[in-house]
Amino acid sequence: MRPPKPPALPVVQREYHEFFRAPRLRWWKPLAAFGMFLIGLMLAIIVATVIVIPDVISGRLTTAEAQGGSIPMTPLLFLANNVFLGLWVPLAFLTAWTVFAQHPKWLSSITGGFRWGLFGRFALISFVVLAVSTGIQILLGGGLEGLAWNPDSLFLIVTILLTTPFQAAGEEYALRGLGARCLGAWFSSRRVGLVVATVGTSVVFMLLHGAGDPWLNSFYLLFAVVGSVLAWRTGGLEAAVALHVVNNLISEATLPFSSLDGLFDRQAGVAGPETLWQMGAVVVVGGLMLWQARRLGLPTATAPAAPPPPGERALGAEVFWNSSHTIA
Repeated sequence: MRPPKPPALPVVQREYHEFFRAPRLRWWKPLAAFGMFLIGLMLAIIVATVIVIPDVISGRLTTAEAQGGSIPMTPLLFLANNVFLGLWVPLAFLTAWTVFAQHPKWLSSITGGFRWGLFGRFALISFVVLAVSTGIQILLGGGLEGLAWNPDSLFLIVTILLTTPFQAAGEEYALRGLGARCLGAWFSSRRVGLVVATVGTSVVFMLLHGAGDPWLNSFYLLFAVVGSVLAWRTGGLEAAVALHVVNNLISEATLPFSSLDGLFDRQAGVAGPETLWQMGAVVVVGGLMLWQARRLGLPTATAPAAPPPPGERALGAEVFWNSSHTIA
C-alpha cells in the first residue's frame, strides 16, 4: 500500500508570501511554475492577436505596424491588452493548482477564498482617496479640455468597465500572488522571503510597464511595493486588487472622450514632479487599508493543513468509535 501524499497546504503557520512552503514543496516547483506560466502567456498572446485582426483587415492597423513598428493605439488594441492581462488570473490559478496542488481559492487569500466584503471596503477607501486626489490635481492643472463624444466612445466605455478590473486583477494574481509565493517558497526565513518576493515582483512590475521615464518608474515601483505590503499584512490579494482596479478605472475615466494617441507613451520626459502627488495618494490608501486590517483583526498567517491538537484528536477518535458502534 502506497503511503499517502504529504499535505499540499501549510501544516505550520505561514504568511501569504510563503504559502507554497508546505510538505509537498520541492525546490524545482517554483521553476516549473514560472515555465508553465510563460507557456500560458504564449497562448494568451495568440488570443490577444486574434482580437486585433479586424483592425488589420480594415486598415486601421497595418501589417507593418502589427509586426513591431510604431503601433498606434486603437480601441481593439486597448481591448486586446486588457484581455491579455486579464487572462493572467486563470493562468495563475491553473499554475498554482497544477504545480503546487493548491486549490485556486488559496491563491486569493490565506483563508481560502476571495473575501468580497473586504474587497468592497478597500475599494471604497481607494475610490474616495484617489478620486479626491485626482480631482484636486485636475483643478490645479486648469481643468479638462478637449473632451468630446466620438465614434469609439461607447465601445471604450463598455471595454473599460468590463475588462479593466480583470486586467488589474491579472497583474496582482500573477505578481503579488503566484510570483511572490514562488520566490518566497525558496527561503526558510520569513523575512528574507518577504524582502526577496517584494523586491523581485516589484522590479518585474516596473519593467513590464516599459517606461523610460524615471518618475513613472518610481511610481510603478512604489505601487508594487504597496501592493506587496498589503498582501502580506491583510493575508490576501483583495486590498491590492481593489487599489489597482480603482486606480486604473479613475485614470481611464476620460479615455472614451479623448484621443488614444500617446496612451502608452512612457518615454523619458512625459512625467515630472507631479507624480509625487499620485505616489502620496497611493501611500495614503495603503495606510488606511493597513489601519482597517488591524482594526478588523485580519489574520496574517494560517496553517490550514495542521493536524488538530492531541486532545482534539483523541476526542475525535472517541466520537468516531461511539458513532460507528451505535446500534439504532
